[in-house]
Amino acid sequence: MDYNGNLQNTFGDPAERQPHPPGEAEIRSQLSKILNSQTFRSAEGQRAFLRFAVEETIAGRGESLKEYTIGTEAFGRGEVFDPRLDPIVRTQARKLRVRLSKYFETEGALDALRIEFPKGSYTPSFHSADVPAPDASNTTTAASDQAHDLVAAPSGARFQIRWQVAVATVAILGMVASGSAALYVLRPALGSERPSIAVMPFVNIGSDNSDEFLSDGLTGELIDSLSRVPGLQVVARTSAFRFKGKRVDVTRTGRELGVATVLEGSVRKSGNRLRVTVQLNNAVDGYRLWSGNYERESKDAAEIEQEISQSIAGALAVRFAAPSGQVSRRARPDPASPNPSAYRDYLKGRYAWNKLNLDSLRAATAYFEQAIGEDPSYARAYTALADSYVMAPQVAGASPGEVLSKIRAAASKALELDPSLGEPHFDLAVAAEYEYDWRTAESEFTKGLQLEPGSAVGHLWYAKLLGLEGRKDEVLVQRRIAAELDPVSPYALQAVGGYFSVVGRYDDAIAQFRSALALEPDFGLTHQGLGVAYILKGMPKEGIQELELAQKLMPGPGRLALLGYGYGYSGRTAEARQVLADLLRKVERRPLPALAIAQVYIGLGNKDRAFEWLEKAIDQRDLDATLQWDSLYEPLRSDRRYLGLLRRMKLA
Repeated sequence: MDYNGNLQNTFGDPAERQPHPPGEAEIRSQLSKILNSQTFRSAEGQRAFLRFAVEETIAGRGESLKEYTIGTEAFGRGEVFDPRLDPIVRTQARKLRVRLSKYFETEGALDALRIEFPKGSYTPSFHSADVPAPDASNTTTAASDQAHDLVAAPSGARFQIRWQVAVATVAILGMVASGSAALYVLRPALGSERPSIAVMPFVNIGSDNSDEFLSDGLTGELIDSLSRVPGLQVVARTSAFRFKGKRVDVTRTGRELGVATVLEGSVRKSGNRLRVTVQLNNAVDGYRLWSGNYERESKDAAEIEQEISQSIAGALAVRFAAPSGQVSRRARPDPASPNPSAYRDYLKGRYAWNKLNLDSLRAATAYFEQAIGEDPSYARAYTALADSYVMAPQVAGASPGEVLSKIRAAASKALELDPSLGEPHFDLAVAAEYEYDWRTAESEFTKGLQLEPGSAVGHLWYAKLLGLEGRKDEVLVQRRIAAELDPVSPYALQAVGGYFSVVGRYDDAIAQFRSALALEPDFGLTHQGLGVAYILKGMPKEGIQELELAQKLMPGPGRLALLGYGYGYSGRTAEARQVLADLLRKVERRPLPALAIAQVYIGLGNKDRAFEWLEKAIDQRDLDATLQWDSLYEPLRSDRRYLGLLRRMKLA
């Protein structure tokens, strides 16, 4: 089980698994990591060559990579370019091979994926490398491995300080005996050499605080709209809204989020008039790049959002002068403006949805249904309604069976109205997972990420499915991409920690959870993950303290169950039985996840009752997808009933 609410899986011993060809996401992640390395940072010619060659190969045009094509497309030599007279391609190819070799000998020594150019060819090859496992007896090596995993960037990431300093810092921190010392963790950041933007939460400067849904809603919709622009990297909502209510220092914010530009704005509603002021700033020097003022009737809020996003896309196209013109055109046209009343209710629903508690989810669902009633052609309202049904089992305690048909109906209607939306595909993928239909889930995630590659949530949810399919390396790639898109989100950071914990890399997991706690000290899921990592590492006292705190901060059957498991696993049997009795009393009054009760029985060593409740969990469509490889379930694997569970989940 991944103790952070994210599913993943690994089948069998790594040495026994057959290598698989690297996927597109894995290649793109490695490409961006190389481009943003110290080795390549100042090598503009080789960077251009490498980027162009890899992108063309991914697109299936690797065979057309000839000198003329590279000279005209990658180096802008123009149609009169003659490779016989101008040796730039051959020269840069030689330099590129040398620089790649240097990179994989230094910064990329631990990278699992290699990109190489065979001699005499301009088409790159991709292959996996044998990376040595961390040696716990070697402090320097272990520290380097830890630094690599914490600092090695996902797609587009870059080092915030020199690699050597990073390794030394983590090595020193690894020698700290306990959590009494401050832990400074290096985070990945977006590459500022390409178009990237963080949209700060718009400030509501009107006299009525009840209009805050407008400022928050416009911010969220603007983030979504800008995410449609090809080539533009947009920081996800979770990270952006960590700055809500704070004074923004543009250059500092740019460094924290790793972006080249920062957008600020304010919203004032007076009567029926709405005034929106925005400015786009250079995050490097703080200078203003563009600003705009929009004053309309409040019913025209949707049109204002579209105008702003189009103006920003144009400003960024000039700022970054993308040679292919990517930033100047949209991935897909903006949809027609919805009915003003429907848009207003939609924004109210999103405002409530983002609070993610029982009452707010109910309110959000009602607002989305109202928006649909006012404008039955409003595709995004159907998408938001499907999102609400997807979250109902986690937030409202609904059973998957209660919401399956509702998810499918709302998401399918959204796609019928607007096939260019990616989010409904994620919802349909989750619905397929509830029915253990892994092939359909894979197909829906693939479609969704093709349409919405900048969705941090989409990458995190896809990582769950990849785990089920045993594609361990890709799970980590997807979680790192999500952490890049949402760079100061404690949820995204702790998801990486959850991966390390489940695969038994407890020191790395503990370091990653601590980094997430540095951002959000009271985030219950992070304390939960840290507690389980401590327990499995053999530090029960510290683990129980963290699990007790997690239950206090975010009470619920899932956290209570893991606390009960921790008590039982650590030999505190009386306390484990007390937790079990509490859960059994509650299940008599209302439905509870059967998986929670099964986990407590596992901690107590009662396999018969554990299997009984795991069977019920399958009936509830609530069984943990890491059943095959999480150490929590290790005591069950030698029992013949274990294989029966896998068969019922269509995993065997």
